[in-house]
Amino acid sequence: MRTSSPCATRELRIAGMPAAGYLRHDPRLSHQLLGHVAGGAEPRGATMPCGASRREAAEVIRGCLDLVAVALQGDPAVEVPERLHARIGDWAADGVDLEAVQHATHLGFRFVLELLGRRATGADSRAMVVAGQRLAEVLDRLVTAFTGSYLRELRAQSTARDDAGGRLASALIAGDAGAAQLRGSGFPAADAYAVLALGVATETLEDRAVRDESEAGRRLRRMRLELATRRDGPPPALLGPDGGTVLLAEDRLEDTAAADLLAGLQRAAGVPLLGTVVHALTGAVPAATRDAHELLDLAQRLRRPAGLYRMADLAVEYQITRPGPGRRRLAAVLDPLHAQPELLNTLVVHLRNDRNRQRTSRALHIHANTIDHRMRRIAQHTGFDPMNMDGLWYLRAAIVARAYEAETGPVRSAELPAAAG
Repeated sequence: MRTSSPCATRELRIAGMPAAGYLRHDPRLSHQLLGHVAGGAEPRGATMPCGASRREAAEVIRGCLDLVAVALQGDPAVEVPERLHARIGDWAADGVDLEAVQHATHLGFRFVLELLGRRATGADSRAMVVAGQRLAEVLDRLVTAFTGSYLRELRAQSTARDDAGGRLASALIAGDAGAAQLRGSGFPAADAYAVLALGVATETLEDRAVRDESEAGRRLRRMRLELATRRDGPPPALLGPDGGTVLLAEDRLEDTAAADLLAGLQRAAGVPLLGTVVHALTGAVPAATRDAHELLDLAQRLRRPAGLYRMADLAVEYQITRPGPGRRRLAAVLDPLHAQPELLNTLVVHLRNDRNRQRTSRALHIHANTIDHRMRRIAQHTGFDPMNMDGLWYLRAAIVARAYEAETGPVRSAELPAAAG
Protein backbone atom coordinates (compact mmCIF):
# COMPACT_ATOMS: atom_id res chain seq x y z
CA MET A 1 0.00 0.00 0.00
CA ARG A 2 1.04 3.60 -0.34
CA THR A 3 3.36 5.11 2.21
CA SER A 4 1.87 7.81 4.39
CA SER A 5 4.95 10.00 3.99
CA PRO A 6 4.32 13.43 2.44
CA CYS A 7 7.07 12.56 -0.03
CA ALA A 8 4.88 9.80 -1.41
CA THR A 9 2.43 12.28 -2.95
CA ARG A 10 5.06 14.57 -4.48
CA GLU A 11 7.22 14.22 -7.54
CA LEU A 12 10.48 12.56 -6.60
CA ARG A 13 13.69 14.37 -7.44
CA ILE A 14 17.08 12.68 -7.52
CA ALA A 15 20.29 14.67 -7.99
CA GLY A 16 18.11 17.73 -8.48
CA MET A 17 16.24 16.21 -11.43
CA PRO A 18 12.76 14.63 -11.65
CA ALA A 19 13.32 10.91 -11.16
CA ALA A 20 10.78 10.09 -13.88
CA GLY A 21 12.94 11.97 -16.36
CA TYR A 22 15.68 9.38 -16.09
CA LEU A 23 13.22 6.86 -17.49
CA ARG A 24 11.46 8.97 -20.08
CA HIS A 25 14.35 10.91 -21.56
CA ASP A 26 16.73 8.03 -22.21
CA PRO A 27 15.93 6.47 -25.61
CA ARG A 28 18.36 3.60 -24.91
CA LEU A 29 16.74 2.49 -21.67
CA SER A 30 14.18 0.08 -23.16
CA HIS A 31 16.91 -1.55 -25.26
CA GLN A 32 19.20 -1.88 -22.22
CA LEU A 33 16.39 -3.36 -20.14
CA LEU A 34 15.56 -5.82 -22.89
CA GLY A 35 19.13 -7.07 -22.85
CA HIS A 36 19.21 -7.19 -19.06
CA VAL A 37 16.10 -9.36 -18.69
CA ALA A 38 17.38 -11.56 -21.54
CA GLY A 39 20.31 -12.52 -19.36
CA GLY A 40 22.71 -9.71 -20.13
CA ALA A 41 23.11 -10.59 -23.80
CA GLU A 42 22.82 -8.01 -26.55
CA PRO A 43 19.26 -8.31 -27.87
CA ARG A 44 19.32 -10.39 -31.06
CA GLY A 45 16.89 -12.63 -32.87
CA ALA A 46 13.12 -12.69 -32.84
CA THR A 47 12.52 -14.32 -29.45
CA MET A 48 13.59 -13.98 -25.85
CA PRO A 49 15.10 -16.92 -23.95
CA CYS A 50 11.70 -17.56 -22.35
CA GLY A 51 10.09 -17.90 -25.79
CA ALA A 52 8.27 -14.55 -25.88
CA SER A 53 8.60 -12.37 -28.95
CA ARG A 54 11.35 -9.77 -28.53
CA ARG A 55 9.14 -7.12 -30.12
CA GLU A 56 6.34 -7.90 -27.68
CA ALA A 57 8.75 -7.95 -24.74
CA ALA A 58 9.91 -4.45 -25.70
CA GLU A 59 6.26 -3.37 -25.81
CA VAL A 60 5.66 -4.74 -22.29
CA ILE A 61 8.84 -3.08 -20.98
CA ARG A 62 7.72 0.30 -22.31
CA GLY A 63 4.32 -0.15 -20.67
CA CYS A 64 5.94 -1.04 -17.33
CA LEU A 65 8.30 1.96 -17.55
CA ASP A 66 5.32 4.23 -18.13
CA LEU A 67 3.67 2.94 -14.94
CA VAL A 68 6.88 3.45 -12.96
CA ALA A 69 7.28 6.99 -14.31
CA VAL A 70 3.72 7.85 -13.23
CA ALA A 71 4.49 6.57 -9.72
CA LEU A 72 7.75 8.53 -9.49
CA GLN A 73 5.90 11.68 -10.50
CA GLY A 74 3.62 11.20 -7.49
CA ASP A 75 0.51 10.90 -9.64
CA PRO A 76 -2.37 8.70 -8.44
CA ALA A 77 -1.87 5.01 -9.13
CA VAL A 78 -3.27 3.89 -12.48
CA GLU A 79 -4.63 0.53 -13.51
CA VAL A 80 -2.45 -1.82 -15.50
CA PRO A 81 -3.39 -1.04 -19.14
CA GLU A 82 -5.57 -3.52 -20.98
CA ARG A 83 -2.93 -3.87 -23.70
CA LEU A 84 -0.50 -5.30 -21.11
CA HIS A 85 -3.14 -7.71 -19.81
CA ALA A 86 -3.79 -8.82 -23.39
CA ARG A 87 -0.12 -9.27 -24.22
CA ILE A 88 0.56 -11.36 -21.12
CA GLY A 89 -2.52 -13.41 -21.97
CA ASP A 90 -1.02 -14.01 -25.41
CA TRP A 91 2.14 -15.33 -23.78
CA ALA A 92 0.10 -17.61 -21.53
CA ALA A 93 -1.63 -19.04 -24.60
CA ASP A 94 1.74 -19.42 -26.36
CA GLY A 95 3.11 -21.49 -23.49
CA VAL A 96 5.53 -18.93 -22.02
CA ASP A 97 6.17 -19.90 -18.37
CA LEU A 98 4.62 -17.57 -15.80
CA GLU A 99 7.73 -18.02 -13.64
CA ALA A 100 9.88 -16.68 -16.48
CA VAL A 101 7.64 -13.63 -16.87
CA GLN A 102 7.67 -12.91 -13.13
CA HIS A 103 11.45 -13.38 -12.92
CA ALA A 104 12.01 -11.00 -15.84
CA THR A 105 9.68 -8.45 -14.24
CA HIS A 106 11.62 -8.51 -10.97
CA LEU A 107 14.92 -8.20 -12.87
CA GLY A 108 13.61 -5.18 -14.71
CA PHE A 109 12.50 -3.40 -11.55
CA ARG A 110 15.82 -4.11 -9.86
CA PHE A 111 17.58 -2.62 -12.90
CA VAL A 112 15.50 0.57 -12.68
CA LEU A 113 16.15 0.95 -8.95
CA GLU A 114 19.88 0.47 -9.49
CA LEU A 115 19.81 3.04 -12.30
CA LEU A 116 18.22 5.60 -9.97
CA GLY A 117 20.75 4.69 -7.26
CA ARG A 118 23.65 5.47 -9.63
CA ARG A 119 22.19 8.92 -10.26
CA ALA A 120 21.59 9.66 -6.56
CA THR A 121 23.82 11.79 -4.33
CA GLY A 122 24.38 11.59 -0.59
CA ALA A 123 21.45 13.95 -0.05
CA ASP A 124 19.02 11.62 -1.82
CA SER A 125 18.82 8.82 0.74
CA ARG A 126 15.20 9.64 1.69
CA ALA A 127 14.22 9.98 -1.98
CA MET A 128 15.71 6.57 -2.73
CA VAL A 129 13.70 4.98 0.11
CA VAL A 130 10.51 6.46 -1.32
CA ALA A 131 11.54 5.42 -4.85
CA GLY A 132 11.92 1.85 -3.62
CA GLN A 133 8.48 1.97 -2.01
CA ARG A 134 6.84 3.29 -5.15
CA LEU A 135 8.55 0.76 -7.38
CA ALA A 136 7.46 -2.01 -5.01
CA GLU A 137 3.85 -0.84 -5.28
CA VAL A 138 3.96 -0.86 -9.08
CA LEU A 139 5.70 -4.24 -9.09
CA ASP A 140 2.99 -5.67 -6.85
CA ARG A 141 0.24 -4.42 -9.19
CA LEU A 142 1.99 -5.83 -12.24
CA VAL A 143 2.73 -9.25 -10.75
CA THR A 144 -0.89 -9.50 -9.60
CA ALA A 145 -2.17 -8.43 -13.01
CA PHE A 146 0.14 -10.78 -14.90
CA THR A 147 -0.81 -13.72 -12.70
CA GLY A 148 -4.47 -12.88 -13.18
CA SER A 149 -4.00 -12.88 -16.97
CA TYR A 150 -2.52 -16.36 -16.79
CA LEU A 151 -5.35 -17.63 -14.58
CA ARG A 152 -7.97 -16.16 -16.92
CA GLU A 153 -6.31 -17.92 -19.83
CA LEU A 154 -6.31 -21.24 -17.99
CA ARG A 155 -10.01 -20.87 -17.20
CA ALA A 156 -10.76 -19.97 -20.81
CA GLN A 157 -8.85 -23.00 -22.09
CA SER A 158 -10.81 -25.22 -19.74
CA THR A 159 -14.07 -23.74 -21.05
CA ALA A 160 -12.95 -24.10 -24.66
CA ARG A 161 -12.26 -27.82 -24.22
CA ASP A 162 -15.95 -28.32 -23.44
CA ASP A 163 -17.49 -26.04 -26.05
CA ALA A 164 -21.06 -26.40 -24.86
CA GLY A 165 -21.74 -22.79 -25.90
CA GLY A 166 -20.64 -23.47 -29.46
CA ARG A 167 -22.76 -26.61 -29.69
CA LEU A 168 -25.83 -24.84 -28.34
CA ALA A 169 -25.31 -21.85 -30.65
CA SER A 170 -25.00 -24.18 -33.66
CA ALA A 171 -28.20 -25.98 -32.71
CA LEU A 172 -30.16 -22.77 -32.12
CA ILE A 173 -28.96 -21.20 -35.38
CA ALA A 174 -29.81 -24.35 -37.31
CA GLY A 175 -33.21 -24.60 -35.61
CA ASP A 176 -32.32 -28.02 -34.19
CA ALA A 177 -32.25 -27.22 -30.46
CA GLY A 178 -34.87 -29.42 -28.84
CA ALA A 179 -36.18 -28.97 -25.32
CA ALA A 180 -33.99 -31.74 -23.95
CA GLN A 181 -30.83 -30.22 -25.44
CA LEU A 182 -31.73 -26.79 -24.10
CA ARG A 183 -32.28 -28.20 -20.60
CA GLY A 184 -29.08 -30.25 -20.68
CA SER A 185 -26.84 -27.54 -22.12
CA GLY A 186 -26.02 -25.96 -18.78
CA PHE A 187 -27.26 -22.57 -20.02
CA PRO A 188 -30.27 -20.74 -18.57
CA ALA A 189 -33.51 -21.45 -20.40
CA ALA A 190 -34.57 -18.52 -22.59
CA ASP A 191 -37.70 -17.74 -24.55
CA ALA A 192 -35.94 -15.09 -26.65
CA TYR A 193 -32.47 -14.07 -27.76
CA ALA A 194 -30.66 -11.00 -28.99
CA VAL A 195 -28.73 -12.30 -32.01
CA LEU A 196 -25.48 -10.34 -32.30
CA ALA A 197 -23.56 -10.63 -35.59
CA LEU A 198 -19.93 -9.49 -35.33
CA GLY A 199 -17.35 -8.44 -37.89
CA VAL A 200 -14.15 -6.45 -38.19
CA ALA A 201 -14.84 -2.87 -39.27
CA THR A 202 -14.13 -2.58 -42.98
CA GLU A 203 -11.62 0.26 -42.75
CA THR A 204 -9.19 -2.00 -40.90
CA LEU A 205 -9.38 -4.99 -43.24
CA GLU A 206 -6.35 -3.80 -45.25
CA ASP A 207 -4.15 -3.35 -42.17
CA ARG A 208 -1.31 -5.87 -42.06
CA ALA A 209 -1.88 -6.47 -38.35
CA VAL A 210 -5.52 -7.37 -39.01
CA ARG A 211 -4.67 -9.75 -41.85
CA ASP A 212 -1.70 -11.38 -40.11
CA GLU A 213 -2.63 -15.00 -39.34
CA SER A 214 -0.91 -15.12 -35.96
CA GLU A 215 -2.59 -11.87 -34.87
CA ALA A 216 -5.93 -13.16 -36.17
CA GLY A 217 -5.53 -16.27 -34.03
CA ARG A 218 -4.76 -14.16 -30.98
CA ARG A 219 -7.71 -11.91 -31.71
CA LEU A 220 -10.00 -14.94 -31.73
CA ARG A 221 -8.49 -16.25 -28.49
CA ARG A 222 -8.97 -12.89 -26.77
CA MET A 223 -12.60 -12.64 -27.85
CA ARG A 224 -13.27 -16.16 -26.59
CA LEU A 225 -11.54 -15.27 -23.34
CA GLU A 226 -13.77 -12.20 -22.99
CA LEU A 227 -16.85 -14.37 -23.39
CA ALA A 228 -15.55 -17.11 -21.08
CA THR A 229 -14.90 -14.71 -18.21
CA ARG A 230 -18.13 -12.71 -18.32
CA ARG A 231 -19.60 -12.14 -14.86
CA ASP A 232 -22.94 -13.69 -15.82
CA GLY A 233 -21.34 -16.63 -17.65
CA PRO A 234 -20.40 -17.20 -21.29
CA PRO A 235 -23.25 -16.95 -23.82
CA PRO A 236 -23.75 -19.43 -26.68
CA ALA A 237 -21.47 -18.26 -29.48
CA LEU A 238 -19.74 -19.22 -32.73
CA LEU A 239 -16.64 -17.08 -33.25
CA GLY A 240 -13.88 -16.86 -35.86
CA PRO A 241 -10.94 -14.44 -36.25
CA ASP A 242 -13.07 -11.95 -38.20
CA GLY A 243 -16.27 -12.16 -36.16
CA GLY A 244 -19.15 -14.53 -35.68
CA THR A 245 -22.48 -14.85 -33.87
CA VAL A 246 -23.32 -14.47 -30.18
CA LEU A 247 -26.73 -15.31 -28.72
CA LEU A 248 -27.73 -13.34 -25.65
CA ALA A 249 -30.65 -14.72 -23.66
CA GLU A 250 -33.10 -11.96 -22.80
CA ASP A 251 -36.38 -11.45 -21.05
CA ARG A 252 -37.02 -8.01 -22.54
CA LEU A 253 -36.16 -6.44 -25.87
CA GLU A 254 -33.31 -4.05 -25.25
CA ASP A 255 -29.84 -3.55 -26.69
CA THR A 256 -27.89 -2.65 -23.55
CA ALA A 257 -26.42 -6.13 -23.06
CA ALA A 258 -25.45 -6.39 -26.74
CA ALA A 259 -23.79 -2.96 -26.69
CA ASP A 260 -21.85 -3.79 -23.52
CA LEU A 261 -20.74 -7.14 -24.93
CA LEU A 262 -19.62 -5.56 -28.21
CA ALA A 263 -17.58 -2.96 -26.30
CA GLY A 264 -15.88 -5.70 -24.27
CA LEU A 265 -15.14 -7.82 -27.32
CA GLN A 266 -13.72 -4.81 -29.15
CA ARG A 267 -11.38 -4.03 -26.26
CA ALA A 268 -10.29 -7.65 -26.18
CA ALA A 269 -9.82 -7.95 -29.94
CA GLY A 270 -7.82 -4.73 -30.18
CA VAL A 271 -9.45 -3.79 -33.50
CA PRO A 272 -12.65 -1.85 -34.32
CA LEU A 273 -15.68 -4.15 -34.53
CA LEU A 274 -19.08 -3.80 -36.13
CA GLY A 275 -22.08 -5.43 -34.53
CA THR A 276 -25.67 -5.80 -35.70
CA VAL A 277 -28.43 -7.04 -33.43
CA VAL A 278 -31.80 -8.62 -34.15
CA HIS A 279 -34.21 -9.80 -31.43
CA ALA A 280 -36.13 -13.06 -31.83
CA LEU A 281 -38.04 -15.76 -30.00
CA THR A 282 -36.07 -19.00 -29.67
CA GLY A 283 -37.78 -20.65 -32.63
CA ALA A 284 -37.02 -17.66 -34.87
CA VAL A 285 -33.27 -17.57 -34.13
CA PRO A 286 -32.31 -19.05 -37.56
CA ALA A 287 -34.13 -16.28 -39.45
CA ALA A 288 -32.84 -13.63 -37.04
CA THR A 289 -29.28 -14.85 -37.58
CA ARG A 290 -29.66 -14.46 -41.35
CA ASP A 291 -31.11 -10.97 -40.89
CA ALA A 292 -28.34 -9.94 -38.48
CA HIS A 293 -25.61 -11.07 -40.87
CA GLU A 294 -27.30 -9.36 -43.83
CA LEU A 295 -27.28 -6.15 -41.80
CA LEU A 296 -23.61 -6.75 -40.91
CA ASP A 297 -22.74 -7.24 -44.58
CA LEU A 298 -24.57 -4.00 -45.38
CA ALA A 299 -22.73 -2.07 -42.65
CA GLN A 300 -19.38 -3.42 -43.88
CA ARG A 301 -20.10 -2.64 -47.54
CA LEU A 302 -21.13 0.89 -46.61
CA ARG A 303 -18.03 1.27 -44.42
CA ARG A 304 -19.95 2.24 -41.33
CA PRO A 305 -17.84 3.18 -38.29
CA ALA A 306 -17.35 0.61 -35.54
CA GLY A 307 -20.34 0.25 -33.25
CA LEU A 308 -23.70 -1.48 -32.80
CA TYR A 309 -26.39 -1.18 -35.47
CA ARG A 310 -30.04 -2.18 -35.45
CA MET A 311 -32.49 -2.59 -38.32
CA ALA A 312 -33.87 0.87 -37.47
CA ASP A 313 -30.41 2.35 -38.06
CA LEU A 314 -30.09 0.84 -41.55
CA ALA A 315 -33.72 0.38 -42.62
CA VAL A 316 -33.61 2.72 -45.63
CA GLU A 317 -30.27 1.36 -46.81
CA TYR A 318 -31.51 -2.20 -46.29
CA GLN A 319 -34.57 -1.60 -48.45
CA ILE A 320 -32.53 0.08 -51.18
CA THR A 321 -30.23 -2.93 -51.40
CA ARG A 322 -33.03 -5.41 -52.15
CA PRO A 323 -32.38 -6.91 -55.62
CA GLY A 324 -34.47 -5.77 -58.54
CA PRO A 325 -34.81 -3.17 -61.29
CA GLY A 326 -35.11 -0.33 -58.75
CA ARG A 327 -31.69 -1.04 -57.30
CA ARG A 328 -30.13 -1.35 -60.75
CA ARG A 329 -31.64 1.93 -61.84
CA LEU A 330 -30.44 3.71 -58.73
CA ALA A 331 -26.91 2.35 -59.13
CA ALA A 332 -26.88 3.47 -62.76
CA VAL A 333 -27.25 7.09 -61.65
CA LEU A 334 -23.51 7.03 -60.88
CA ASP A 335 -22.43 5.43 -64.17
CA PRO A 336 -21.37 8.79 -65.68
CA LEU A 337 -18.88 9.20 -62.81
CA HIS A 338 -17.05 5.89 -63.37
CA ALA A 339 -14.53 7.53 -65.69
CA GLN A 340 -13.97 10.35 -63.18
CA PRO A 341 -13.34 8.68 -59.83
CA GLU A 342 -12.26 11.94 -58.19
CA LEU A 343 -15.84 13.20 -58.55
CA LEU A 344 -17.34 10.09 -56.95
CA ASN A 345 -14.78 10.15 -54.15
CA THR A 346 -15.45 13.84 -53.48
CA LEU A 347 -19.19 13.19 -53.37
CA VAL A 348 -18.81 10.30 -50.89
CA VAL A 349 -16.46 12.23 -48.60
CA HIS A 350 -18.59 15.40 -48.77
CA LEU A 351 -21.75 13.52 -47.80
CA ARG A 352 -19.90 11.70 -45.04
CA ASN A 353 -18.89 15.11 -43.68
CA ASP A 354 -22.52 16.35 -43.74
CA ARG A 355 -21.58 18.61 -46.69
CA ASN A 356 -19.24 20.65 -44.52
CA ARG A 357 -16.86 22.28 -47.03
CA GLN A 358 -14.08 22.87 -44.49
CA ARG A 359 -13.98 19.25 -43.29
CA THR A 360 -14.12 17.90 -46.83
CA SER A 361 -11.41 20.32 -47.91
CA ARG A 362 -9.12 19.10 -45.14
CA ALA A 363 -9.90 15.44 -45.81
CA LEU A 364 -9.14 15.67 -49.54
CA HIS A 365 -6.43 18.36 -49.34
CA ILE A 366 -8.19 20.57 -51.87
CA HIS A 367 -9.51 24.13 -51.82
CA ALA A 368 -13.12 24.62 -50.69
CA ASN A 369 -13.96 26.26 -54.03
CA THR A 370 -12.81 23.08 -55.78
CA ILE A 371 -15.49 21.19 -53.86
CA ASP A 372 -18.20 23.53 -55.17
CA HIS A 373 -16.85 23.14 -58.69
CA ARG A 374 -16.91 19.35 -58.42
CA MET A 375 -20.46 19.37 -57.04
CA ARG A 376 -21.56 21.34 -60.12
CA ARG A 377 -19.79 18.85 -62.41
CA ILE A 378 -21.53 15.96 -60.62
CA ALA A 379 -24.88 17.65 -61.25
CA GLN A 380 -24.01 18.09 -64.94
CA HIS A 381 -22.95 14.46 -65.39
CA THR A 382 -25.70 12.73 -63.38
CA GLY A 383 -28.61 15.11 -63.68
CA PHE A 384 -28.93 15.22 -59.89
CA ASP A 385 -27.70 18.25 -57.99
CA PRO A 386 -26.11 17.37 -54.62
CA MET A 387 -26.77 20.92 -53.48
CA ASN A 388 -30.56 20.48 -53.33
CA MET A 389 -32.53 17.98 -51.26
CA ASP A 390 -34.08 15.93 -54.10
CA GLY A 391 -30.75 15.48 -55.85
CA LEU A 392 -29.04 14.75 -52.56
CA TRP A 393 -31.48 11.95 -51.71
CA TYR A 394 -31.06 10.25 -55.09
CA LEU A 395 -27.28 10.45 -54.95
CA ARG A 396 -27.17 9.02 -51.43
CA ALA A 397 -29.43 6.16 -52.46
CA ALA A 398 -27.39 5.56 -55.61
CA ILE A 399 -24.19 5.19 -53.59
CA VAL A 400 -25.84 2.59 -51.36
CA ALA A 401 -27.27 0.67 -54.34
CA ARG A 402 -23.92 0.78 -56.15
CA ALA A 403 -22.19 -0.97 -53.22
CA TYR A 404 -24.36 -4.03 -53.97
CA GLU A 405 -25.08 -3.78 -57.69
CA ALA A 406 -21.39 -3.58 -58.60
CA GLU A 407 -20.69 -6.70 -56.48
CA THR A 408 -17.30 -5.29 -55.54
CA GLY A 409 -17.78 -5.51 -51.80
CA PRO A 410 -17.08 -2.48 -49.63
CA VAL A 411 -16.44 0.80 -51.42
CA ARG A 412 -12.83 1.58 -50.51
CA SER A 413 -12.65 5.28 -51.24
CA ALA A 414 -14.34 6.43 -48.06
CA GLU A 415 -17.04 5.66 -45.56
CA LEU A 416 -20.36 5.91 -47.33
CA PRO A 417 -23.09 8.27 -46.10
CA ALA A 418 -26.39 7.16 -44.69
CA ALA A 419 -29.33 7.27 -47.04
CA ALA A 420 -31.85 9.99 -46.32
CA GLY A 421 -35.10 8.83 -44.84
